[in-house]
Amino acid sequence: MAEMTQEVPRARSQVWSVIIGMSVFHLACLGAFYTGVSWAAVVVAFAMYVFRGMGVTTGFHRLLAHRSFKTSRPVQFLFALAGSLAVQGGPLWWVAHHRHHHAATETEEDIHSPVTHGMWKAHMGWMMTDAAFNEKGTNSRDLHKFPEIKFLQRHYVWLIIIQPVLMYALGSWLGEAYNTSGLQMVVWGFFISTVFTWHVTFMVNSVCHRWGSQPYDAGDSSTNNVFIGVLGFGEGWHNNHHKFPSSARHGLQWWQVDATWVLIRTLQAIGLVSEPKIPLAFRKNTAEKPPSD
Repeated sequence: MAEMTQEVPRARSQVWSVIIGMSVFHLACLGAFYTGVSWAAVVVAFAMYVFRGMGVTTGFHRLLAHRSFKTSRPVQFLFALAGSLAVQGGPLWWVAHHRHHHAATETEEDIHSPVTHGMWKAHMGWMMTDAAFNEKGTNSRDLHKFPEIKFLQRHYVWLIIIQPVLMYALGSWLGEAYNTSGLQMVVWGFFISTVFTWHVTFMVNSVCHRWGSQPYDAGDSSTNNVFIGVLGFGEGWHNNHHKFPSSARHGLQWWQVDATWVLIRTLQAIGLVSEPKIPLAFRKNTAEKPPSD
């Protein structure tokens, strides 16, 4: 996943690395039957789910892919780092695919559309195809001006490798005092947390183009799904997002839980984020900008 301009043979090797890697991650979750569980392991797993999941939603998606708010380069880097730790591809690869999804929604070129390619391929099968690694990334060239983002893309694999090492060290350090172990922490804090975060993210592509409500005519089958809205930190309000793709706020109604928007507003309140884009009808103050779409 590290480069944007791979030829087909190299893409095929990357496809096999994904098939093997995702199989290993899913099978490793069964290690919980061997290691058992502890409150410490569950808390760390949940914390990693929130930290890395919000890195994807806030950093990869709303900031890098849609530029829906402004922030400093250090904060942008931290968001991109958190997203990179989610094991969903490097930032340039992720952004390129997401922008292409919006440009070609539900056409044959949209490789994660359940309408044109079925639920399995939309959910995760698309990452096991050559097309997933033949994306040239020309639509994400604006991010190449940030060497720190290119650094995360280039060293993405090392960001995966270091996590189980740190999890093992954490579990060993907490040890008997918290009824855990290094191996238990790897299984729960890394593998189970990662796989759970994967499927929540993947359901935005699959479930949120099949089941849910459609308050807006977005020109496609995108839906608002409350289940994914909660688990996906606001990403499940997908019909809202397809109608207003540059909006920093996806849960446009008061009852539409959008944890990512809460985080953005909190960071805005302390001066770390500015000019979040909001659809005109939902703006409440001049600090919020209308989407450019």
